[in-house]
Formats: sequence, structure tokens, C-alpha cells
Amino acid sequence: MSRIPNSSPRASNRRALATVGLLLVCVWCVPSVRADTTAKVQPSAPSPRFDGWGTSLCWFGNAVGRWSEPQRSEIADLLFSPGGLGLTVVRYNIGGGEVPGHHHMPAFRQMEGFQSASGEWNWDADPGQRWFLQAAIKRGANILEAFSNSPPYWMTVSQCASGNSDGKTDNLDPRFHTAFADYLAEVTKHFHDAWGISFQTLDPFNESASDYWRVNGKQEGCHFDHASQAALIKLTRASLDARGLKQTQIAASDETNFASAIESFKAYDPATQALVGQINTHAYATERRAELSALAQKFGKVLVMSEVDGAGGTGHDHGSMVPALELANRIIGDLKELHPTQWTFWQTVEDEDSQATGKKNWGLIHADLKGQSQAYTLTKKYHAMASFARFIRPGQVFLPVDNENTVAAFDPTKHTLVLVTRNAAATDARVSYDLSAFSTTAGPIATYRTSASENVARLPDTVLATKTYTATIPAGSITTLVIGGVTYTAQPTGARETR
Repeated sequence: MSRIPNSSPRASNRRALATVGLLLVCVWCVPSVRADTTAKVQPSAPSPRFDGWGTSLCWFGNAVGRWSEPQRSEIADLLFSPGGLGLTVVRYNIGGGEVPGHHHMPAFRQMEGFQSASGEWNWDADPGQRWFLQAAIKRGANILEAFSNSPPYWMTVSQCASGNSDGKTDNLDPRFHTAFADYLAEVTKHFHDAWGISFQTLDPFNESASDYWRVNGKQEGCHFDHASQAALIKLTRASLDARGLKQTQIAASDETNFASAIESFKAYDPATQALVGQINTHAYATERRAELSALAQKFGKVLVMSEVDGAGGTGHDHGSMVPALELANRIIGDLKELHPTQWTFWQTVEDEDSQATGKKNWGLIHADLKGQSQAYTLTKKYHAMASFARFIRPGQVFLPVDNENTVAAFDPTKHTLVLVTRNAAATDARVSYDLSAFSTTAGPIATYRTSASENVARLPDTVLATKTYTATIPAGSITTLVIGGVTYTAQPTGARETR
């Protein structure tokens, strides 16, 4: 495993798409572009403005943030600098902290809490993740969220931060409901007052309606039934307000899939629903995307896709296009049907040893999170992510396009149109992009491609002579087109203001 220099432009491994290891066979797993298809872009119904791409910092920040220089800064550049992925959304995990003597979690997954069972505060805790948060902000990240996987172990029924004995029962001791809300709010306040870091949102939960958080597990986790979620949302809101943090919105409830997100929000009473400023959802399934989107719109809530990987492929292979194409499929589907204002990867950096042992391709970068080598490697998924994140930027809006493998984003200020198309088929495809609904399409077209032999490679620019442009999308590739000089009569403004 080699370390990538700084000049080179990575989760939850619970759910993966069922795939096979060969690209040829992958054609039967997911939709592919058919030869001689069209992709007509309709600028009349733009989505809410896009706020950006992001990552959670746990658990990799806990490890990599403690690395020496220049390695940790190199990874920060790869993730947050404009020449890397340019991520603007960061999710910081307020750790619960595990009971001393428990060693069932890998060291890099065992997050440090800020408050002890005796009530003492230790603001020197969690130096790795805190370093990475600061590094992200310095590189341009400006949408910050705090979230919890588990209360501190001493507030739990099991006295263990990974869950209760059966996974189906609340692990937060009812006697500590208020204390837990105060813990989250106090940490949020200290970040604001002492370190100048303001979290726009705070989510007290992580997949809390799920039943797999059990004692002596491999990571922090906690089950909350719907009534407990509602109670904690109210307590957290009150605790934030009492500390003068009215600007920090409550996000909820980070359920594992869209169906669970719908069920949790609908189960809240109207007063609790009103306190939820942002609906967070994970995307470990694809069903009911449009239904959740409609629910958020009905209640006037910001909708965020706050966690997914779901593209592990088969076999540990840094250069495989299979997981890269799976990732592109997930991104396109979410953007077209869910319409989130943010799209956040789980943890962009995964442990190399865990992936190799499990024959997985989770994350975008594989690194030595367990040892001392501080080595890391980019995977094809990194370049797949870059095919979207470098070109679809905050402030753009998504436009409807009638091609299941193409997403379209428009920048109303720069008058650029970005089209990203994936082709998971074993044969090349010709796609005709119909831009006739636009007033002007001056061009030129800048083309970038990720394939088995290319990593967001810049191809020769193309002159746009008419409002129809036909491109050959090679087999097993992701192609990004950036078209300049695009205007139309009714410019979209989006439904949100800049944060």
C-alpha cells in the first residue's frame, strides 16, 4: 500500500448493494445507459439550491487527526480543498465515551466523551476529530453538524455505549433524559464559545429506530423508540435555547433508510415535528425516496441525505470500477428522486486492514487507521465522487432530465450546466443531450472522464454548434460535461437562501 503525495487530487458497512465482482456481470445489477438514448434537460422545475457534499468525521478523524504532518494535512486537502473533493459539509460526532476496561470496539472507533461519570468536563478529549474539523473549516467547509451515536456510557441502561442487550430497547436510562440533552447542548456551546465553531444543526440520534445496537458491539449506538425520540427532541431544543443557541437547529432522526425516516417523523406529535428544523436520512435502501421528498416539502423542512456508502463491490480492489459505478448510481438516484440539499458520505476514509480482511471497498480512501504506518491509497470511488463533487457546487440547482443515468445541475450565476452520466454497460453508449429548452447554449463543453484507465481526466474541449450534443459514453465509465454560456428566460433561484 503506497502513500499518495499531496499533489494527487474515501461507513457503515452494514448494508451493501448486492453486486458481483466483474464489471461485465454488473450490467445486470443496475440500470445502464442504452445505445442511442436521449437526455432532455428541462429548466422549468429546478430543485432547491444545493448546499454541497460532505462527510462524517467519525471514525477516521479520530485516527488520522492524530497523525503527524504532512500526512494528515494531505488527506484534509484531498477531502476539503478545491483541488480535491471540495467538501463543504462536515458532521462531527459528539462521542459518548466507553466504560474503562471495555475493548470490544476497534481503537479508532472508540470515541472519547467530554464528561465523566463524576460530572467533570475534559475539553482536551477527542483531539483527532477536533483537529480534522478545524482543518475542514480552514479549507472552506462551512456547513457544520454535530450528532450523537450514543449517550455517555454512564447514562445508559447497559453501562455500555454500543447498545442494550437486545438492540430493541432504549439504552438511555430514563433518569438521564435531561442530562443527555444538557450534555449535547453544553458541548455545542463550548465549541461555539471556546473555539469559535458554530454547529448549524444538532442531531441527537443515529439510526435509533434500528434494532442492531447491542452491548459489546463494534461501535457506539443506541436505540430510541419514537416516543423517546420526541421527548429528547423537546429537551434538546429547550437546553439549546437555555444556553443562547437558538440558531442551532434540531436535525432528526438519521434513520437507516427513507422508510424509517418517514415512519419516525410521522410518529412525532405536531409540537415535536415543529421543532425539527431539518430531516436527516440515511440512504441504505432506495425505496420511498420520492415519498420522503414530498413529506419534507409538505412540512416545509430542509431534507438532507446525511449518510451512505452502500457501494462496496466484491473483493478488495482499489482500482475496481464496480464500486465506483455503484456509487455514481446511488448519487444520481438520490439527487433525482430525493432532492436533498446536501449529500453526505459516511466516512470518506476507511481502514485498509478491515477492508482487505473483509474484501470490501468501503470509503473513498483506504488508510492505516489501526497501525502506525500512516499510509493511504485513493480508490476509484474517490475519483467517482470527484466526477460529481468538483463540478456540482454549492449554489447550483438540479434540473429534471429524462435519462435515468444522468443528473443535471445549473449554476444561475455562472451560467454553466453540468451533466454527469454513468454507463455501467459492457458496451459504449451514444447519448444525445437535448438542450432545446434553454435560451442560449454558447459552450464550449469541457469533458472529464473516470474509467478503468482514467481518473477525472480532462478531454479536449468541444464546440457546441447546436442545442443538441451527442457524446459517446464509454463502457464502464462516468463522464462529466461542463457547458458554458447557458441561459434561459426564467432563471431558477432555488428555494433556499445561503446559510
